[in-house]
Parts: sequence; structure tokens; C-alpha cells
Amino acid sequence: MYIQPGNKDKDYPFNLPLIRNVKELHFNKPVTILVGDNGTGKSTLLEAIATNIGSILIGGENIETDTSLDQARKLGQKMKLTWKLRTNKGFFFRANDFINFTNRIKEIKEESTEAIRNIRQKKQHSLEVLPYARTLNDLEHLYGEGLDVRSHGESFLDLFKARFKPNGLYLLDEPEAPLSPLKQLSLISLINEMVKDNGQFIIATHSPILMAIPEADIYFIEDGEMKPKKYDEIEHVSLTRDFLNQPERFLKHL
Repeated sequence: MYIQPGNKDKDYPFNLPLIRNVKELHFNKPVTILVGDNGTGKSTLLEAIATNIGSILIGGENIETDTSLDQARKLGQKMKLTWKLRTNKGFFFRANDFINFTNRIKEIKEESTEAIRNIRQKKQHSLEVLPYARTLNDLEHLYGEGLDVRSHGESFLDLFKARFKPNGLYLLDEPEAPLSPLKQLSLISLINEMVKDNGQFIIATHSPILMAIPEADIYFIEDGEMKPKKYDEIEHVSLTRDFLNQPERFLKHL
């Protein structure tokens, strides 16, 4: 799959140096990692891909109408994507959407439970209960006792376990946000399992832990250029390693 923006407009997001400079981008590995400082355009690029392919948006909104994606959608409309094998499976995940998603699941459960209670109190036909009971059963099958009753990191991983399907394309924007280092390792384990089922991942991250996903292609965005890098060449990795080895050397200057 490659991306070829077809517009050199002066307006955002086309004025981002990355978008002006990138002409063609290949995702040859099952996992591709996008690394760069805030404002370099990695999230915008990921959003544009998601709007172009019409990904399912975790968070409850429709990706075609979500106003937070209006600018990225303009870029997505100008992109040209080709596939070795097209898939409609997968989703686009932004860490900020997770709370909205868990709240919506909770609301659906409460609404279905209340509807069943009202039907039974009014002694209406028992068949009227079935759609609501089916909804509750489906949610329990997917998410167990509920995403809202577990810790943030645990429910986050529960969501991934429930929604991962073989042969899917998964676009993840900073998925490390709610995860401890240990839970990030759990996420890597999930990703490795999905790769065995022909899953493909494009991940924008600041986490040196996620950057270590085996066999991943890493692209570092700097000065408007997207450059392939090895893990040990990434600034995030070397800075984190140096800090952990000698934190006092960094903190004494603050």
C-alpha cells in the first residue's frame, strides 16, 4: 500500500512540511511505526488514511461525519491508495476516543436493561424483550462484565482483544496513552498474535516500548522528511535509555 497526496495547497494540512514532501509511502511490513515530535504531522497522516478508507472509528462517531476529522478528510480525499489485498476489517483508534466509547457502551447496557425491566413490569409480550436481551448478550460476549468496571488499562486491552479480527488493517494513534509499561508489553503481545492472522498495523507513537515491536518498519519524521530508522537510532529510545541510566544528570538542570 502506498500513499500519494495529490494536492500542494497552501492551507492546512497541505502546508505541513511532511505532507508537502512525501510523495509515495510503502507499508511493506505487517507493522509500521511512525515516530516524531508533536506537530510533525504523523497523527494527521494517520487520520487522512483512516478517512480515505472509511475505517471504523472507535469512539462511537461516524468517520464520515466526525467534525474533528474535517481537515484530515480533505487530505484523505486527495490521497491515492493501492492495495495488495483490500480489506474492510479493522478500525482507527485514537486514545482520546476511548473514554467516549466506554461511556457509550455503558449507556447502551443501561438503556437495554431498563427497557427489559419496563417490558416485564407492564407484562408485555415476552418477545419484545428479545432485541434488548440480545444486545446485552452481545456486549457481554465482547467485553465480559463491562469496560467501565475495570481499570483504564485493563479495559483498553479488553477492547483490543474484542475488536481485533484476522486480515484487518488497524490504525492506532498513540495507543500507549492509557497503558503502563507492563500493559504496553501486553499490547505488543496482542499485536504479535494478530500479525500471525494477517493483521496489519500502522501506529503513531511516542513510546520506546511500542517502537520495539519485532520486525516493524520505523519511520522517523524530522524536518518534514520521513526517514527509515533502526530502533537504536531513534532519539526517543536513546534519550529514555540515557535518562534511566543517569536521571540526576538530566534533572539537575531543571
